[in-house]
Amino acid sequence: MILAAQNLPYPGEEYVCAALTTSDLPANYEVGDEWETGQNPDKTSYCSPWVVGTIKHRAVANPQGRISREFTDRMVEQCRTFLIDGE
Repeated sequence: MILAAQNLPYPGEEYVCAALTTSDLPANYEVGDEWETGQNPDKTSYCSPWVVGTIKHRAVANPQGRISREFTDRMVEQCRTFLIDGE
């Protein structure tokens, strides 16, 4: 899931992303009805906001869909908690 794109040093070339998974781990956040497009009704998706990385645009293949801005903003805050606050 893309957390940041435009505010990076190379907008349109790199993205800061958090992992999406189908693992129902206690610290993961269920995407649920936050899918705007692309939800697979046979699988539940979760976000792991502590699993982050920079992805190059050329590495993006087969996007899964679009998640609401509200959910994305919540995951940015959760990621911030792990990275800055150390919780």
